[in-house]
Amino acid sequence: MLSIKFEDFSNNYDLFVKLCEITSEPVRLVKEGRSDLIVMNAEAFDRRKKTLDLREKLLRSNGDEPIGTKGISLEELGKYITEIENDSAEDKK
Repeated sequence: MLSIKFEDFSNNYDLFVKLCEITSEPVRLVKEGRSDLIVMNAEAFDRRKKTLDLREKLLRSNGDEPIGTKGISLEELGKYITEIENDSAEDKK
């Protein structure tokens, strides 16, 4: 993750917005020598959140039981994965 001084970020906001957009990676803002904020593109955040939500749903299911018996149904999981794949395909266009 890239670390940027807060002053540099605020003086070059458009540049860092473009950087976040291109890389889809978060940027750490450093103020007075300490990490202050993490900034990332809204689309990248939404994708990351969906991925984390999916991971959480998978972890909620017990490894000994079918996914549909606890937490999330296979149908819901399939829809969720399709949604993530569609979002990823749209981002590559």
